[in-house]
Amino acid sequence: MEQVYGNVEYELSKTSGNERRRVSTDVSVQSVRQRNPLSSKDSLKFLLAALGLLLLCALVALCVLGILYHNKGVSYEALSEQYSSVVERLSVQERITDVCQRALCGEGWRLFGVKCYYFSTDKLNWTMSRAYCAEKGGHLVIITSRDEQDFLSSHAHETHWIGLNDLETEGKWMWVNNQTLTETGVTFWYKRIDGQHEPDNWRQEDESGENCAALGNESLGTDVWFDASCLKKKKYICEK
Repeated sequence: MEQVYGNVEYELSKTSGNERRRVSTDVSVQSVRQRNPLSSKDSLKFLLAALGLLLLCALVALCVLGILYHNKGVSYEALSEQYSSVVERLSVQERITDVCQRALCGEGWRLFGVKCYYFSTDKLNWTMSRAYCAEKGGHLVIITSRDEQDFLSSHAHETHWIGLNDLETEGKWMWVNNQTLTETGVTFWYKRIDGQHEPDNWRQEDESGENCAALGNESLGTDVWFDASCLKKKKYICEK
């Protein structure tokens, strides 16, 4: 009998344990089922909030683009009016300058400062260039400042004779008004990185040497001076 009751108690205990495990498992499953729906709702709410934020950003971006486009149109119109005004003023100034140049200097001459300049279209040797300038009431140009040099260089797009020479005494460069370079105080001779600077009195083309000065040469710009054979034909600049 004791053995029978013992078995019965064991079975009851075993049954009770299984029931407790089933109850525990049911509670766990129920808890998971309860948590999962809450997690899905939270995710849906977050997704909807993110989409709403993106739509708001897109709307703001469209508004900004619209404002920029409008401002661009206004600015373009304003700039167009300003450009037209500037062009008109420049055109008037050019006409005034042209009238002044003709009145003060004569046809074909350019006014700069208190001097008038003539840039030739033909080519002559240095001696003939000097004679032509004298016929026009002036002389080959005498350069006395950096501003004058820059002005001449900006209008002379190829080599031009200037009124500088050492025909009387080799190495003693004189302007056509008999001023020396020391007296005028400026020089713009070309300086080589390697080799002799200008003037170099090169004699391979002319045995008498290079005794006349020009803005530039056949290969370099007109912002510097070169000595050259006076027999060469170049354009020239007169002044008065």
